[in-house]
Amino acid sequence: MMRFSSKKSRSGGDVSLIGEGSLFHGTLHATSDLRIEGEFQGTLHSSGEVAIGEKGYVHSCEMYARHVIIAGRMEGCIQADALVRITSTGRLTGIVKAPSLIIEQGAVFQGHSEMDEPAAGAALAPVMV
Repeated sequence: MMRFSSKKSRSGGDVSLIGEGSLFHGTLHATSDLRIEGEFQGTLHSSGEVAIGEKGYVHSCEMYARHVIIAGRMEGCIQADALVRITSTGRLTGIVKAPSLIIEQGAVFQGHSEMDEPAAGAALAPVMV
């Protein structure tokens, strides 16, 4: 059973959720922020932030987003307009193409990255260290 819900993000916009125990397979286009606590397989296009929670698992994925935060597991390719952040609990196997990549202590990154200039209008969000 697929479970989506919508909440408000820290910035006040909507956040869509793929909940724990849910599986999404296919192509998803999101205009709001997206949080993945379940399993995602496919292609993801988001004009906002994509956050993979500690219990989230994203695989065989092509992801296009403004910001990506990985606290769970991801296998695939990411193209971000501004920032990719792998938290201390995050694991990424794949390719990252983004102007900024943050890998916290304890995180795992296996793959390669390409650093580009930020996309027009893609301001970097402040990051707490």
